Amino acid sequence: MPNKLRETLAQAKIAPKLFTGLFGVEVEEHRITTDGRLSRYPYPSKYASRKTHPYLQSDFTDSMLELVTEPTKGGLQAIKNLKILQQISQEHLNKDERIWPFSMPPKLVDDDLEFAHNNFSRDWFQTYRDYLERKYGIEHEIICGTHINYSLNEDLVYSLYHEFHFNEKYPTFAAFRNATYFKLAQSFALYRWFFTYLFGASPLSENHYRKLPEDLKLPVRSLRSSSLGYSNTNKEAISYDSLTAQVEQMENYVNDGTFYSIHEFYGPVRLKGRSDDLRKMLDDGVDYLEFRAFDLDPLSRAGVSDDTLDLLELFLVYSLVTDLPSDLPKRLAESLKLNEEVALENPNEQPDWLQTRATELINNLHLFAEQFRAPEKYLRTLAIAEKRVANVKLTIGAQLASRVEDNSLVTYGLKIANDRYASFLNASQPLVAIANDYSRSAQQLIKAAIIMGIRVQLHHGFKLTMGNHHELFEAQMNIEFPNGPEEYLRSIFAELSNPNEK
Repeated sequence: MPNKLRETLAQAKIAPKLFTGLFGVEVEEHRITTDGRLSRYPYPSKYASRKTHPYLQSDFTDSMLELVTEPTKGGLQAIKNLKILQQISQEHLNKDERIWPFSMPPKLVDDDLEFAHNNFSRDWFQTYRDYLERKYGIEHEIICGTHINYSLNEDLVYSLYHEFHFNEKYPTFAAFRNATYFKLAQSFALYRWFFTYLFGASPLSENHYRKLPEDLKLPVRSLRSSSLGYSNTNKEAISYDSLTAQVEQMENYVNDGTFYSIHEFYGPVRLKGRSDDLRKMLDDGVDYLEFRAFDLDPLSRAGVSDDTLDLLELFLVYSLVTDLPSDLPKRLAESLKLNEEVALENPNEQPDWLQTRATELINNLHLFAEQFRAPEKYLRTLAIAEKRVANVKLTIGAQLASRVEDNSLVTYGLKIANDRYASFLNASQPLVAIANDYSRSAQQLIKAAIIMGIRVQLHHGFKLTMGNHHELFEAQMNIEFPNGPEEYLRSIFAELSNPNEK
């Protein structure tokens, strides 16, 4: 959106909708044993089928859990949803199992690689999985991370299209949605270095990962966020110069066999829709963006903090009303180099240029927040970013670097893992994250529903959904479950009577 419209938008009734986007979070993390090795235990048998489960999944190996939250308004609620899943995951570990808190995998030996190769029970993904192993290797594919899904308020996008006459520029609403979301993706690509600096948290590898050059000095800020981490090969890089260019590149790669499918694009941010067919997705209109450039945050119990989500949202809505640079392709090429420099730098150091550029961006975000009367939480997250820019020792990367012992984070990682396991095991409430808002019986029912693969939407009360079957409950419900909440759910959801594959 051109800057000349910013003042008009600030006065419009739709301005408050800027800060009401939806977040969904996907967190990948490994189950390990208390000696720091990949867990040999099978995927938890009490969970409903991974073919259909909306929240509890696994990735490249069965030991690599994937937690997926329900889309919800605001970063704080998204993190509450994630903490619910983290508590459930911890409670379904075996006594000698823990959750590894870092993106880079734990120490692997030869039989670990063999185990990772064989430990995969989602046979419906076997062909794609075998392809990825051949092309990238196991060490690459078991790198974990946090994927942040974000969509703008739908009413906001619709109002922009009609009230600001974008319907005169774009032939369809879908075309406008695509252009809008791709602009946000381009803006994130331009400033990825900023987020890598603040949230980079993969300073080393516990293994002789084949991508790492012999002369690389560790620790760094973020292996995962660099070209040495979870990325496509340099020869297969996908451009953000324009939507047309990116679509053509991806289609060509899929058609000539370079990519298995569009899912193989490992860029920092991807367009997402209801179809896996790229053209159909664009015809229907992009639904949301998937940000894939974030390490697991080992300092956050959830794996990512609400402050991180708040800063990202503020940046994205700022980008919505800010012009992209006129020399965009040149700036995008430069941004790749800047991110690589930040990612592979000693986390206790800071590039000469970073203070100036980061401060300029933070000041612009401050002015934007004031102009659009952003809620206080966005100012708080800016204050945190400002302190980390002023003092590199406050960044996550620097804090982790101080915990490295003998070129390893195993001791610190196991301490985090053991502390969290003990904390959740001794939890006083069925679901600690929502204990202040929901009765004990409501928490019990929500927990059982999640484990059994029923969708749960929390808003004042809560809604349970299987297919087209919906049930509403009050937050302070008080129901006894003489045969357990699972039997209660089976009594109202006949759909649960059909057993599924795990």
